[in-house]
Amino acid sequence: MHDFDHWAELYLAWTAMGGAEPGEIAYYQRLAATAHGSVADLGIGTGRLAAEVEPRVGVDISAAMLRAARDRLGDGVLLIQADLAACELPEPVALQYCGQNTLNHLPRRAVRAALACAYRNALPGGRLAFEVVQPRPERQKARDGVPRLRVWDERRTVWEVTRMLDKQGLEVEMVGLLETLDERRVTDRRYFPPIRMCLLTTAEIGRWAAETGWEVESAHAGFTGEPLRPESSTAVWCLRRPA
Repeated sequence: MHDFDHWAELYLAWTAMGGAEPGEIAYYQRLAATAHGSVADLGIGTGRLAAEVEPRVGVDISAAMLRAARDRLGDGVLLIQADLAACELPEPVALQYCGQNTLNHLPRRAVRAALACAYRNALPGGRLAFEVVQPRPERQKARDGVPRLRVWDERRTVWEVTRMLDKQGLEVEMVGLLETLDERRVTDRRYFPPIRMCLLTTAEIGRWAAETGWEVESAHAGFTGEPLRPESSTAVWCLRRPA
């Protein structure tokens, strides 16, 4: 069983209560609308983004996530269980997108391999779009081991606890917590096992993109075009395979 199999239930609860970055769905929808060919969701998870973007193909390493995606999406999307660093799509595609910081959950050495794999699966002129979290050590130190309330409604709350694994803030570990409420009292509390994240710098992504053949079409600090700086917490990249 993959680590993310354990998190499928938490992700379903999290996404049912919101938790999406404002503008995230619209960003990927715009790219899909201008794609001259098929679209693939890399790290489709439970299908939250796919339900809005409507890709032809979805890839995830977690069988539990894919079962949840099938329940959400029906049979209209071809679902493939595979590692993003070694995935072969049925045909080259015009757009691959990788939402909700999925690349951060790969081992650092596998991120470059995932970019190379996506390049092989891209049509000439095809795009790869994704967002990643960048390291911000001081901010991460302030949050180290501190529970963060991420989303909630009248019946449930989702918490996240992040622990730094190195002083540079390049590796962290996340534990999830799902609480069930009854009249504002906690009636059940479930912890989800740690998953690791490697936080990725602008320099790393730029270097790996060039090494694997991609051209950088755009790189911003958010989904509405904010300037990207090394100290930005989030980086939104759009790469293009040369035509």
